[in-house]
Amino acid sequence: MIKKKFECLYIRALIHFIRFIFFSSYRINRCLIDPPSIFFYKYRKLASYFSIPLLIFSRYLEKKKIFVSVHNNCNFSIGHIFGEIDQLQRMQKVDEKYLDSTIWFPTSRKEILGDTKDIFESKNFKILFGGIKRIFLTFVAIKHPSISIDASLSADNYVFSNMELSNPNRAKFHDKPKIRAMMLIKSPEFYPNKDKLIYYCDEKYELMQRLNILKKYVVIQTKTEKVNGTLKPLSPDLFLKSIKYFQDKDYQIIFAGREVCPKIFLDNKVIDYANSKCASPLNDFLLIGHSSLVIASASGFCLLPESLEKPLLVINAHHIKQHFGPRTIYLPTLLSRRSEVFNASIQQEYLCTYGADCGYDTFDDLYILHMPTSEEIFMAVKELEGMLSDQVPPLTSLQKKIRESRGHHLLSAGLSRISDYYLSKHINFFE
Repeated sequence: MIKKKFECLYIRALIHFIRFIFFSSYRINRCLIDPPSIFFYKYRKLASYFSIPLLIFSRYLEKKKIFVSVHNNCNFSIGHIFGEIDQLQRMQKVDEKYLDSTIWFPTSRKEILGDTKDIFESKNFKILFGGIKRIFLTFVAIKHPSISIDASLSADNYVFSNMELSNPNRAKFHDKPKIRAMMLIKSPEFYPNKDKLIYYCDEKYELMQRLNILKKYVVIQTKTEKVNGTLKPLSPDLFLKSIKYFQDKDYQIIFAGREVCPKIFLDNKVIDYANSKCASPLNDFLLIGHSSLVIASASGFCLLPESLEKPLLVINAHHIKQHFGPRTIYLPTLLSRRSEVFNASIQQEYLCTYGADCGYDTFDDLYILHMPTSEEIFMAVKELEGMLSDQVPPLTSLQKKIRESRGHHLLSAGLSRISDYYLSKHINFFE
C-alpha cells in the first residue's frame, strides 16, 4: 500500500503546487508546503542528517514539558479534529506522563482549524499552522519519540516505523477506540470545548437569526450514500415519526452535515442548515453546542456532539460501536452471511479483519440482516430523551447483561449503550 503511494507522491505534489498558485480558495485552506503522511514514510531517514539541531530542540521541549501531537493528518475532517483533540486533552488530564504539560498540534491544513482554532487553544494547547513547522517538529519526534503524543484515529505510524501499524484495521476499529473508551471512563465529566461556547454569543445570535431558530431544537444528520459507517442509507421516511414527535413537543428540527437534505424533510418543516450559506466549521460547533440532542449516521460527525456532551443517537452503524460517551445510544445495522450465522462478536471481528465495510464488498454472500425501522428509531429517540436530564439514566437490566457479557469486543467498552428496545428485539444477535 505504501509503495503504491510512493509512486504518486510527486504527482500529488505537482498538482498541489499548481492548485495553490492558481486558485485563491485553495490557498485559504492549505499551506504551500503540505506534506501528506506518505512524505514522512519516504523521508523519515533524513532526520539522521540533522541529529544535532533535532537533539537541541528536543531537549528544549523536554525542559518545557512540551509534547508534539503526531500522526494527526486528517485535519480536513471535522470528526478527526474534534475526536483527536478531545482525546489529547483527556490524555493531558488523566495520564501522569502528560500532566501539567503543553501540547503543540502542528498542521498544514486549515479547512476546519482555520475557523475553529480559538475553540481548542488554551495556555497549554497550541495549534501551529505551517508546513515547515510540521515537517521540523515531526522530524524531532522521529528522532526523539519521547516528546511525541499520539491521539490519531488513523493507522499511521511514521514517527516510530517506516510502515503503518501492523494490523491497520484492528488498530483503527478496536485498539484505538478502546483507548478512547478508557479515556472517557477516566474523565466522564471533562468537556473542555463545551466551555468555549460562551465566548461566541454574537456568532450564536447571528446563526439563530439567519436560520430562524426561535426555540429549542434537535439536530439530524443522515448519510445519503454508502460511506463511513453506512453500508446502505436509511430511507428518510423512517425518521418522520420521530421528527413529528419532537415537533409536537415544540422543538424545531435542523438538518446538519453536508449532505443534500431529503425533500421529505423539507416538506415537514425541517430547517436545512447543511446546504445553507451558514454552514461552516465554526457554525457546526455552535449549532451542535446549543442543540438539545443529536440524531446522526455513523461517521466522524458524531465525535462533535460527543465531545460537547450532547445526547447522541448513532443510527444505522454497521461498525456497531465506535463512540463511547455516557450520553450516546447506538442503533446499529446488523450483518450476516449465508454461509455463517453472525452475531455482534463476529460482525466486529469482520470489521477488524476486513476493514470499514466488514467484508461487504469482499464476500458475495455477506448481506444486511437488519436495518433500523421507524419504530426502532422512535423508541431509541424516546430513550435518548432521558439523556437530557442532569444525571445520565442507569443502564437497563438488558443493557447491563450485554455490557457484562464477554466476547463482544467493544460492546463492554466506554460509557455508551445499545438501545434497550433494539436489544430486546434482537437479543439473539447480541447474546
